[in-house]
Amino acid sequence: MIRKIKSDDYKEVKKLVYQIHDLHYKNRPDIYVDADPFPLDYFKEILNDENSFNYVYEEDNRIYGLLLVTKQRSSSIPIIKQRTMYYVENIVVDENYRRNGIAKKLYNYLLEKAEKDNIDSIELNVWAFNEDAISFYESLGMTVKNVRMEQLLKKDDVETKSVNLKMTKKVK
Repeated sequence: MIRKIKSDDYKEVKKLVYQIHDLHYKNRPDIYVDADPFPLDYFKEILNDENSFNYVYEEDNRIYGLLLVTKQRSSSIPIIKQRTMYYVENIVVDENYRRNGIAKKLYNYLLEKAEKDNIDSIELNVWAFNEDAISFYESLGMTVKNVRMEQLLKKDDVETKSVNLKMTKKVK
């Protein structure tokens, strides 16, 4: 069952956010810090934000998946067409229950909502190292919109050097 997040869900939702943060921290320690990725204040803020749409996938009173989305409008720059999008902040499924269709159900739920709300697009960012996520999003019909590139300048850190090697994968 997919339902809106409730204030009582904080502890279970936080466990899921920690799983995705752990993946990001392990793969990009040059960017992420080992800190609380989901403080209670932030959780309360998104619960009360009219432009946030936050859902969980629940079975037998247990949360297995999470979808955090914000409604955004394109910039007011005159050369950019005005559009409204749903931006996926996080979509995560408990690591012990992945590849069971839960993320796809959450995404399809959002897709139906976006069509009803006359949204122009659903967008998200995904790290280049996260090949499983990239394949998953492509299987949903998502395509690459743009590519954000970097050149690391502080290369004396051993962790940064290993990150730089991981990032050499060519984007499709």
